[in-house]
Amino acid sequence: MKKLTKESLQEENHHLKKELEKKLASWKQMKRSLKIEESLERVRSRAMAMKKSDDLGNAIEILFDELGKLKLGIIRCGIGILNKEKRSADVWSTTKADHNRVVQVSGNESMDIHPLLKGAFDSWLKLEDFNYILKGTDLREYYKALTGANFRLPESESRVSGGEEIQQYYYNAPFPAGGLFAFSDTELSKEAKIVMKRFAAVFNLTYTRFNDLKLAEYQVEQARLDLIKLQTEKKRAEEALSELRSTQALLIQSEKMASLGELTAGIAHEIQNPLNFVNNFSEVTNELIDEMDVEMGKGDLNEARTIASNIRQNLEKIVHHGKRADAIVKSMLQHSSNSSGVKESVNINSLADEYLRLAYHGLRAKDISFNAAMKTDYDDSIGPVDVIAQDIGRVILNLITNAFYAVSEKRKSGIAGYEPTVSVSTRKSSGQIEVIISDNGNGIPLKVLDKIFQPFFTTKPTGQGTGLGLSLSYDIIKAHGGEIKVESKEAEGASFTIRIPHG
Repeated sequence: MKKLTKESLQEENHHLKKELEKKLASWKQMKRSLKIEESLERVRSRAMAMKKSDDLGNAIEILFDELGKLKLGIIRCGIGILNKEKRSADVWSTTKADHNRVVQVSGNESMDIHPLLKGAFDSWLKLEDFNYILKGTDLREYYKALTGANFRLPESESRVSGGEEIQQYYYNAPFPAGGLFAFSDTELSKEAKIVMKRFAAVFNLTYTRFNDLKLAEYQVEQARLDLIKLQTEKKRAEEALSELRSTQALLIQSEKMASLGELTAGIAHEIQNPLNFVNNFSEVTNELIDEMDVEMGKGDLNEARTIASNIRQNLEKIVHHGKRADAIVKSMLQHSSNSSGVKESVNINSLADEYLRLAYHGLRAKDISFNAAMKTDYDDSIGPVDVIAQDIGRVILNLITNAFYAVSEKRKSGIAGYEPTVSVSTRKSSGQIEVIISDNGNGIPLKVLDKIFQPFFTTKPTGQGTGLGLSLSYDIIKAHGGEIKVESKEAEGASFTIRIPHG
């Protein structure tokens, strides 16, 4: 057994003391590291808890507060977000008197107004740490340069102590968007700089979160503005559509009235003939009644009976022509009224012939000098056809009126030997009936042939057509399950063919 001596005991105690000091230092270091990790985690957690970009100031305040708790020898710290193109910065900073008070310096502060700032910016471009010592005139010039940004050098930091001027140490830990900087009375320790770098890295996450939130808020705001714009545009579109529908309704009614106007003169001519018969036979009948009275006064009953027989014949003719006039009036009323939408059996040949005559006399009433040959070729094998009579009548009238207009315009050009001719024919063909309306006018120019059924398109001069006639005709025939086709040769004429299912 080793003999214990006073010297050996002292040596053993010294060794144990060293071991204890080492373990105590290790424990303190571990406790210090744990405290730093806890501070970093609090800053990190606050960053992740940010719900809106306005929370950035609070996150920065917590970061500054945690740095202060670690007692790194920092008298003032701040964060600068740098703009590479403008060589400027947005800065958040604390004051020495109160680390919890955060001052946001106005943005776009130039980084070239002092060597310290210029050096910090140039080092940031290379993501390198930057150290600088402020003292004497340089110290005062630095704070003087920042006066416009609400910075003033405190009296305690500008005084001379014991004949020696105060100096400040500046350190900047860069991160991709800027830097975390600190001022201290003495140069920061190696540990303090490492901690600053770690806080800078955590703040980089905070600033990334801030940018993400700002972008999301911008997108939400843009979406809100876009929605308002869409709602406004929708309202305008709805108003425009409503106005367009009202205008369209008026124009359609105008088109109907225009075609009714074409009919009026023709109807007047058609109705005048039966009315003349009614008037003439009425006058003759009155005269016969007077003669019958005379013969009855003479007692000549045979002559009176003969006159009575003539009166009966005249009355039958009056009734016949009265019914004819009544039929013409009913036809006019059918055309001018709104379509019932109910199909009925119609003699298509009679319908086409009636509107051919009415359209012709209507044009003659406008221009007494107008004359045109009318050719018809009706297929008598066509039986009654189930159609909406008013609608099909409007289509036939529109096409015949256009045909007369075409030959009338060509006649005005004074072509020698020209004979205006409009032809109307019908025929039955493989489950369809066809109504063909042709003219020998100027024809339809090839360049507009595919546009003639478009609403509001017209080749007539302004004021002479709404451009809805052919469009409405097209829609009516389509509604009947049929089709309407056109063939044309310029300077030779045009031919429209209506096809409607039958049988």
